[in-house]
Amino acid sequence: MVYGENRMPSSPDYPNPARQRTKAHFAAWLCLLAALGAGIALQNPAVALLGGLLIRLGLDVNPVKRGMRLGTISLQTAVVLLGLTLGFDRVVAVSADYGVTVGAYVLVTLVLGWAFARLIRSDRVESTLLASGTAICGATAIATLAPVVGARPQQLAATTGIVFLLNAVALFTFPTIGAWLELSQETFGAWVALAIHDTSSVVATAAIYGDEAAAVATTVKLGRALWLIPLALAASLLFAKREARLRVPPFILLFVAAAAVGGSVEIGERATLGIGFASKALLVIALGLIGLELDRASLAKLSLSSLALGVGLWLAVVPLALMLVLLT
Repeated sequence: MVYGENRMPSSPDYPNPARQRTKAHFAAWLCLLAALGAGIALQNPAVALLGGLLIRLGLDVNPVKRGMRLGTISLQTAVVLLGLTLGFDRVVAVSADYGVTVGAYVLVTLVLGWAFARLIRSDRVESTLLASGTAICGATAIATLAPVVGARPQQLAATTGIVFLLNAVALFTFPTIGAWLELSQETFGAWVALAIHDTSSVVATAAIYGDEAAAVATTVKLGRALWLIPLALAASLLFAKREARLRVPPFILLFVAAAAVGGSVEIGERATLGIGFASKALLVIALGLIGLELDRASLAKLSLSSLALGVGLWLAVVPLALMLVLLT
């Protein structure tokens, strides 16, 4: 008997899986760094998002461990830094100006989501997640409500994937639409704060359009995100569960505190430019890391009815959001 005769021969016909994974991760890192570098140089988060998407879907690897967590921290830090360049009085004024508009948008979107779901007979759990994500804050709302409504892992992945795809579409198309409609910085910022699901994509899309748009969008979007608290409470009562966690996200409080500091302490022009650059750079990094989270498995779990509900509801509320802003 010859020992080792059943070993896999070391030849090109039998590639080493571990070596292939190492090469894929190395290639992914190179591509990611190139995408992030280009995004920071161009001050365009869309470049980083596209790079992250292509890396994950093309190579089917995510080179960054806990990338979603790091992306969230980068985004929240970018938002807090943006608050330093705003005055507290301005944050309060913008929030007051659009408070009723935000409330109207949230309530109408939830009603439309319920009506669409009944019309196409969509799954109750998935329709609740999609309507809530569209009305308030995308993946954050979905993740918060998932245990409340008893969502299965595949339902969570499918609805999050739909929201993510729509965020990507908005990021690449809204600035062009805004320019074509000749929207002002304030109007565009308020519009995207309502019409786009997640905070990351809202701030990134507005930043592409201009600094003023980003300031308005961030303030209005964070006010919209607070609607998650009463929604989670209502869902827990409707589904007779107690898993809802009713709390204000800490980074929103930090944003308000930063705005208060920015309004009371005089920040020099050079420091303001540096803070603005750091905020945009962190936003680019956040979008690149978030782009790595959409994998092939999530896309495969998308159901036709949920996709129809998510896309149909969003296409209905995008013009609604613009109309509400123009009427404000």
